[in-house]
Amino acid sequence: MRDARIAEEYSVREDQSVHGYAGPVNVSYPNYQWNSSISLFSGLAELGIPIAYDPNAGDVAGASFLPFDLDPVTQTRHTARRAYYDSIANRPNLWVATGQTVTQIFFNGAQGNADASTAAPSDMSVGQGSSPGTVGIFGDGSMLNVASLPPSPSGGSAAGAPVTLSKRSLFTKTWHQVRAFLQKTRRQASPSGPSLTATGVEFAPNAQSQRQSIQATREVILAASAIHTPQLLMLSGIGPAASLQALGITPLLDLPGVGQNLQDHMQVWCWYPYHNAYTSNPTELNTNQTFVDEAWHDYWSTRTGPFTSGAIDGVAFPSLPHINPLAAASISSLASSQDPRAFLPATTHPNLLAGFSAQLSLLATALQDPRRAAYELINANDGDLTVASMRPLSRGSVTLASSLPFTPPLIDPRYGSNPLDLQVLREAIRFNTRLINTTAMAELAPEQVYPPVGATDEEIEGYVRNKGQTEYHYSGTTAMLPRELGGVVDPELRVYGVNNLRVVDTGIFPLVPAGHLQAVLYGVAEKAADIIKAAWISSRVAPAPFASSSAVGSTATADPIVVPTTSEPGAGSTVANAVTQTTQASSIADETTTEPPAATPTPMTDVVVVTTWVTSNRPYNQRTEEYGVSMLQRMYKDM
Repeated sequence: MRDARIAEEYSVREDQSVHGYAGPVNVSYPNYQWNSSISLFSGLAELGIPIAYDPNAGDVAGASFLPFDLDPVTQTRHTARRAYYDSIANRPNLWVATGQTVTQIFFNGAQGNADASTAAPSDMSVGQGSSPGTVGIFGDGSMLNVASLPPSPSGGSAAGAPVTLSKRSLFTKTWHQVRAFLQKTRRQASPSGPSLTATGVEFAPNAQSQRQSIQATREVILAASAIHTPQLLMLSGIGPAASLQALGITPLLDLPGVGQNLQDHMQVWCWYPYHNAYTSNPTELNTNQTFVDEAWHDYWSTRTGPFTSGAIDGVAFPSLPHINPLAAASISSLASSQDPRAFLPATTHPNLLAGFSAQLSLLATALQDPRRAAYELINANDGDLTVASMRPLSRGSVTLASSLPFTPPLIDPRYGSNPLDLQVLREAIRFNTRLINTTAMAELAPEQVYPPVGATDEEIEGYVRNKGQTEYHYSGTTAMLPRELGGVVDPELRVYGVNNLRVVDTGIFPLVPAGHLQAVLYGVAEKAADIIKAAWISSRVAPAPFASSSAVGSTATADPIVVPTTSEPGAGSTVANAVTQTTQASSIADETTTEPPAATPTPMTDVVVVTTWVTSNRPYNQRTEEYGVSMLQRMYKDM
């Protein structure tokens, strides 16, 4: 923070020894703070909760003011696209094609999923599902999803100048010369090890469209999330064999862990509205037009005010011993003695049971450790004190609803299926009641509404069951574990039984990390890029040339391809990127203006990356996430 007095007031003390200053991601603090966070921290201190003055220093079990991925100058969200993609957007060996969905992966000697390959003229699906829920993930009015951005008084944007992607045509002749050279010098590796080899992917914009495909001469990388990566594996014949056969999909590889071991941070909205009229409140951005007008003026004129922040800034990650030592001992003891079969489906594969048994002992130890968080207290600065379990024992699944790729998968998180998760959240909610009655929090004049005053333990657990919902931290469905423990990928991120198929997303976590996943996943992506580059160098295989082909009514290109699952602006998408290696400098094509290379029978590239893609050029509190890009930039370093 720029002001040392404010930093101390909000319990921010930077530990420079745990921070880097030359990386691609800007991490900073906003130029605006909600003053109710001060009362929260003081109230937590009254109850013995420690302060994590720098949450990146390792002492996480306490209260902390969150650093954001924020440009400290423009006070605009520093997205994965800005940090990792924009700097390599002009590479000649990277193409990104949006508006598509990958329908299956192709393997050597396999016919593939015929249903996935067949266009359905009467099917209007684009791969989007729906889900029930409350109004706003943190309750009414707390999300601060601003629908649109008013124009800047100066005619600019909150993000500064937009990135301009120059046309590729200037370098077409040079690139074809490089491609011809690579074609002459290319050497293929001899097949060895597992019998399955991924040879490419198939994709289409919607269920009605003819499928297109692209070949991968080196490998295919899945970074499509813990939801869509297992879906795509199963559509392609990799997963629990009996389940695939029941849908008419020919199993190519029986891998029981695919889609299983699903974990999420189950969160429960709790409501204690503040009635102190002199405390600034994020809900005013929805109810007070004068406040909104002043906020926009502050943002455009000085890059200050509430639009530089989010509703949630000060949070806590308490341990169970800090809030209730007796409950911590009881819950930990029950976890350590629990039969792994007790709260899993009766059909759970023995390998998955063995894996969960190993997880149970780790979770039991963590739940009684005062240095490790058991849950998150999410403070939205308006009386919303949501609690979320950080070490869930419940296990869910992602399965196929059909063999059709545009049918959304069946997601069963099984929230609260293990009763110990309900007990942890019950204790967290009990602690909320103590918190709002501290001297510091009493200044905000909070009112306990949900759960109601005087609720019994059984009533609170019933409230948790009814209000539990996702924190969007899905993990574990393609776990990096030994195969005999239900694992799907090895330490090199390769899918067991396939010699050139990797997974790089939150699905690889055997246990969901006890915190927010963004920084962890960026680290996984950077490490994955190093692993992949090292494998390429050690194999000494020259890169494959590009080729391209035409399909009826459209054109497929062999340079990097990107594929979203929805046409809605700013929405999530599944993306395929085709990546190949060269050292020539060039520009990526603007897909609306550039002519494709000359047609040949089959599009081809070295690597296909299937990921998710969302872009945003907005002030920080206009919450739009973006995934799957950090690995690309790391892969392209020194290439």
